[in-house]
Amino acid sequence: MIRALLMSSAVAVLCAGSALAADLPSAKGPPVYAPPPPPPPSWTGFYIGLNAGYGGDQVRYNHFSRGILDNSGSLSSSGFLGGGTAGFNYQFPTTNYVVGVEGDFDASTVRAIDNSPFGVGGGSIPNDTKLDWFATARARFGYAFGDILPYVTGGAAFGHVDQYRVGPGGDPFGNFSVGSTQTGWTAGAGIEYQVTHNLSVKAEYLHVDLGRQYYQTPGEFAFAPANDHSSHPTLNVVRAGVNWKFEWLTPPTPVVPKY
Repeated sequence: MIRALLMSSAVAVLCAGSALAADLPSAKGPPVYAPPPPPPPSWTGFYIGLNAGYGGDQVRYNHFSRGILDNSGSLSSSGFLGGGTAGFNYQFPTTNYVVGVEGDFDASTVRAIDNSPFGVGGGSIPNDTKLDWFATARARFGYAFGDILPYVTGGAAFGHVDQYRVGPGGDPFGNFSVGSTQTGWTAGAGIEYQVTHNLSVKAEYLHVDLGRQYYQTPGEFAFAPANDHSSHPTLNVVRAGVNWKFEWLTPPTPVVPKY
């Protein structure tokens, strides 16, 4: 009988312990909510920016006598450029393809200096060529790797080209300046990086061809006939830039609920 009493007491103690354990507060915390990853960066939006760089290549000259080409030659050009940029990018939804348009306007110190005694190719007085400014209107096509956008670009180019000379000793027959706005084409490639959602930096290369410019220089001596010329400037431009993208037409960042 004593043995049965002990057994029943042990069972009662075990049942009471289980009941008390069920009533105790759980040490396990609430489930941890893992927010979804942030959306991938979007390149869609309007932007403005600044750029600066270095450019130069060749200016090819022709000299004509009575309308017939009789001499030709070339000079190297070089100088700095800098100005502003504006454009728009559109990234196709659920893809990495980015298309856009961009325009820029740069002031320039690019110049070719003629130190020959009779002008490039002979038969005329020497003259220097200066690019006062140049601008482009281009399409862009790129493939985004998240924050990095390699792209190719091409379109129209414009520039004001000045042919000029200041004669030695103020020679009135050697001084002249002839300027005109030239139209041509440009093509190149670059890479852009999004530092933040709005701010990006880029580096790019452009080849610029401004077409052929026809002009006249004074005769070598008083009352001598004018000299007929053409010049054909090209540029290889390497420059860096910084852009600020506005939120217009940019997909909003989704709201992440918190629990």
